[in-house]
Amino acid sequence: MEALARGLSVVQAFGSERRPLSLSDLARTTGLPKASVRRMLHTLITLKLAESDGRNFHLTPRVLDLAGCYLGSNRVSTVVQPVCERIAAATGRSCFVATLQGHDMVVIAHALPNYPMDLAPSIGLRHPAFCTAAGRAILSTFDDAALDAWLADLKPVALTKFTPTSPREIHKTILEARERGYGSTDQEVKIGDRALAVPLKRQDGRTIGALNVTNSVEDSPPTRHLALLKSEAAALQSQLF
Repeated sequence: MEALARGLSVVQAFGSERRPLSLSDLARTTGLPKASVRRMLHTLITLKLAESDGRNFHLTPRVLDLAGCYLGSNRVSTVVQPVCERIAAATGRSCFVATLQGHDMVVIAHALPNYPMDLAPSIGLRHPAFCTAAGRAILSTFDDAALDAWLADLKPVALTKFTPTSPREIHKTILEARERGYGSTDQEVKIGDRALAVPLKRQDGRTIGALNVTNSVEDSPPTRHLALLKSEAAALQSQLF
């Protein structure tokens, strides 16, 4: 339904900025007429999914109920969350599972050591897949034709001074991940962070995500966690279908 699609586009528009948005802001971001956006906002406010101070609008925490529906019904999320917690406890480092959505990797399970599961941050976090360890791990399982097609539409933007942005460099990092069997990054997403990720596959061998551990540059190389990640990913495969 067109109305549903328009409503969802208004909700998603808030994700691109971290401040309240005016009617004009939302119309510009969504490309919809102001009259349509106004109707969508009225419905969102009625449903208590959005609020307004009279001029600007913002989403309410009730929007998280929508995310909760996905996380509660998605088998991958429910199965891998305990694994993330176990790895975080064993390594003392952040551990997450991400899937590929377009040109982004999206976190669907995340754990930090000594952090309550229900408050685990970063669920729903997006980063460009080309410069993340998880993204490279997933892309490394693409065949050459699929990888070339994915790269053809890519518009890379540097997140740090270490982020590769040329097509040749990006392609090289993915091929290296394919050869090694894991993806890695060194301060390419955030200064001071290194990461390592292995592909996460379901029973039929199809890659559905990546299992990632993040270290700081002061730590030992994240490859010391490689055996643990591979072992947990292999054990998960029989549970994912």
